[in-house]
Amino acid sequence: MGLMSILSLSTAGLGVERARLEVSAANLANAQTPVAAGQTGYEPLAVLVRSTAMSELSGGTLESALPRPFVSEIVPMKTSPRRVYEPGHPDADAKGYVNYPGVDPVTTMLDLITISRSYEANLKAFDITRSLLQRTIDIGGQA
Repeated sequence: MGLMSILSLSTAGLGVERARLEVSAANLANAQTPVAAGQTGYEPLAVLVRSTAMSELSGGTLESALPRPFVSEIVPMKTSPRRVYEPGHPDADAKGYVNYPGVDPVTTMLDLITISRSYEANLKAFDITRSLLQRTIDIGGQA
């Protein structure tokens, strides 16, 4: 595997983690947005990640045959809303319940930590590879 291939893999990973971060942040930001009775509110989103299939890749070398992750699509999660008893709330239904998006803030925060660690790992791999390329160029210039 060449160094350019590693840079390409790291870049793809950074793009995936960025999309996951944006979606998780949107879910967390809308977790406490009430849904008026009879209305549709915010639907939590999820990122679908796929990798390039071997047949989709060009070239015949091992380097070009490595699959790369990419964001396939961002889809709504099929979660039921959280119902909270708040009879004085303006968006409460006849029984006094208010619907909120089906986002679990604790799970979403844990996801954000995982996303952050994955992003850091991809960035570190990119930086190390870039450093190795620079050293190779420096050694070649001295000869």
